[in-house]
Amino acid sequence: MAAKRAAADPRVQAKAAEVVDEEIAPRVRTAIDVARPELQRAKENVQRAGQGIKKAVSERPEIRNAKNFLGGLGKDPK
Repeated sequence: MAAKRAAADPRVQAKAAEVVDEEIAPRVRTAIDVARPELQRAKENVQRAGQGIKKAVSERPEIRNAKNFLGGLGKDPK
């Protein structure tokens, strides 16, 4: 009950908005700016890995045929 009254209090809401605007939001922006280059490097690594996998798959004769690949490589194609 006390929590509901406090949450409904306009003074508490104003203070919460002030804390978010002055303390929390700048920290989040800073963290995003710091993380952005690392996220970009991770994205590039994933793209390179995907290209490598695609190239490896396309070069393997037993995997060229998606039907054989999905059906199992142990089966003899007739």
